[in-house]
Amino acid sequence: MKSIEFIESHQSDEDEKCECIILPDGSVEEPLPSHIGRLVAISQKESGWLHARMEKGMEPLFWLVQYTGCMAVWQTRVVSPAVPAKAQLDTLEELQDGAMLAPKYLLQKADDGYVKSVRRAKEQG
Repeated sequence: MKSIEFIESHQSDEDEKCECIILPDGSVEEPLPSHIGRLVAISQKESGWLHARMEKGMEPLFWLVQYTGCMAVWQTRVVSPAVPAKAQLDTLEELQDGAMLAPKYLLQKADDGYVKSVRRAKEQG
């Protein structure tokens, strides 16, 4: 869905207003059953395959965000791939303009270790 559709459908939510996944094309999806669960589904890989390729000690959320190229979003926190797409940044700005994000939300990006790990996993097929 487009960001405006997401904003309209969640503006009246009492609790966590903004929980979503922003795809590389800037579209927004609900994080069902969870952020990690949705990212695994988007990857189109078995969770065991993905887990086996993560380096020991890596956070699955950061690894999956880098692997899928998606952003994981909460009202107060955004976890982004190392280099987010312009469409994603535009959507994030639209969500902020729509008062879906906290004024000083935490933006975290996957670091170089995740980038290298994901590159190796993708080379393995």
